[in-house]
Amino acid sequence: MKHNIVLPAIASAAMLILSSCDIELVPKGKTTLGTTAELEYVLNTATISDKPFHDISIIVNEAYGDDYQTPVPRKAMQENTLMRAYLAYDESVDRASLSTDDRRYETIYNMINAMNVVISKAHESEGDEARKSQLVAEARTMRAYYHFLIAAIYARQYDDATASQNGGIAYVTDYNPGNRKIQLPLDQVYRLILDDLSDENLALLPERNNVVRCSRYTGYAIRSRVLFQMKHYADALTYALKALEGNNTIEDRSSIKQTTQWRLRPDAPNNLIYISPMSTHVAVNYEQLSVETVALFEPGDLTKDFAKQYGMPLYNPMYGSGDSGVPGCVELISYDVFTNTWGLTVERTMYNAAECYIRTGEIKKGLDMVNDIREKRIDPDVYQPFTANTEKQAMEQLQRAKFIECLATYDNFLDRKRWNSEDEYKAPITRWLPVSENPDECKFTISPESPLWVIPFPVSVIAHNDSFRQNY
Repeated sequence: MKHNIVLPAIASAAMLILSSCDIELVPKGKTTLGTTAELEYVLNTATISDKPFHDISIIVNEAYGDDYQTPVPRKAMQENTLMRAYLAYDESVDRASLSTDDRRYETIYNMINAMNVVISKAHESEGDEARKSQLVAEARTMRAYYHFLIAAIYARQYDDATASQNGGIAYVTDYNPGNRKIQLPLDQVYRLILDDLSDENLALLPERNNVVRCSRYTGYAIRSRVLFQMKHYADALTYALKALEGNNTIEDRSSIKQTTQWRLRPDAPNNLIYISPMSTHVAVNYEQLSVETVALFEPGDLTKDFAKQYGMPLYNPMYGSGDSGVPGCVELISYDVFTNTWGLTVERTMYNAAECYIRTGEIKKGLDMVNDIREKRIDPDVYQPFTANTEKQAMEQLQRAKFIECLATYDNFLDRKRWNSEDEYKAPITRWLPVSENPDECKFTISPESPLWVIPFPVSVIAHNDSFRQNY
């Protein structure tokens, strides 16, 4: 039987989570945050409850989840459940009525609420005036990032031609929980995101900051990530390169072959901003990788082929097949690997920049950037650099390597959702699960156009706000 191991949080992140309930403890329109130092505590919190492999990583066939009590094939065959919808790609499941508990949605909007408190209170607080402007700039930047995550997960893929006709989300700019929140069209949502990420606002950010706080280079990375998802590749490249000017530190895994140890801390220098999936900042454990994902690892991958925990492979096939009930599944078992689930890293920013290079005709620059990362991921005895003559060839190599780089993050889901909107790169995904003796009944396929690529709003959102409609 497994036990959750709670590890010490990094000191800079073990701070205050400010929810709407906290605000209601004092008279309406007032808070207890009267100094810039107190507002710093709000910004020092970076937590989003829940892990991607509870839904979006399943949809993109990265993983089966992390449950070890019910075998995956049985969950896939249980009628009228969210797991049935995601594992068996069953579009007939009424996901909207089943989405009664969504901690991710709730905690992201709680963080947005906290950012709005900082924006509202900073200039009337006691403290240095220049510092107040920095705090507001940080809060606006993170407000934009949190809204981006909600829009990217709970709305359709952004496209310039259709965004004005597609439903979006509420863009919340006040901290009064009693104010009615309005669902905006998707184009307006992204316009407000980019307004908060304006050059003028990013220029106010401090040049350096701690791992859970925004620096100017973090702000550039966030703006790049938003533009990248909007398919504005040339502009996304500009801001990605600006971000990498401030931090281009790649996590170096080359020692794993000799030591068999893979350690990745929350304050690792490759993290542009670290956002944990849990308030205790525990490592992202027990992700059960699909058979198809296992096949994507390159030969000589240092984490899969050499890393161990207690003498067993870190990506453990015994736990994987035993817990999931799927032969060939492997499961991550580590108390030392703190995956930056909801934040941004140097490597993921580099991969985005590499794709932008490839799409804008500079294939070698793009693959050189990918190879810079792969050199620190693959056993040097078998490593070979990627080369390509065409965009399609380069993209195929990038897509496979990036998928493994982005395990246990939101990127694989968002990437496939974006590619599904492009004729050159859209593709169905097929997974195999041992649910029957008949091989034809063991294959489940999701199309690029499937409504499953949009996560439903929680039941409470639709029930209590008549401006909202599901986005699929």
